[in-house]
Amino acid sequence: MELSLFKKSLICFNILMAFVLSLLSLSYAKNEVIILVGEINDTGQLVADGDIFDIESTDLGEDLIQNYISLKVKVECTVREGEELKIITVKSFQIVDE
Repeated sequence: MELSLFKKSLICFNILMAFVLSLLSLSYAKNEVIILVGEINDTGQLVADGDIFDIESTDLGEDLIQNYISLKVKVECTVREGEELKIITVKSFQIVDE
């Protein structure tokens, strides 16, 4: 049985899409420390790079949530997938002058 050109193209497209999606999923891989710049919203989340991140309940995370609402901050953190949103674990942070 020989596959039609359309079926061959569809198989190649699916393989390419699987590869692209796997690369995208690695962007926050292996607890790599990254830097996010954004604002803490009134529900205690970081809004950065068009994404909303929950903040892990650690001493630094609680300090950030309680004392820096509506301020622009630079956060060094690790990111992991949560049930609904990505969750950051704050390693350090500082206020960013606008």
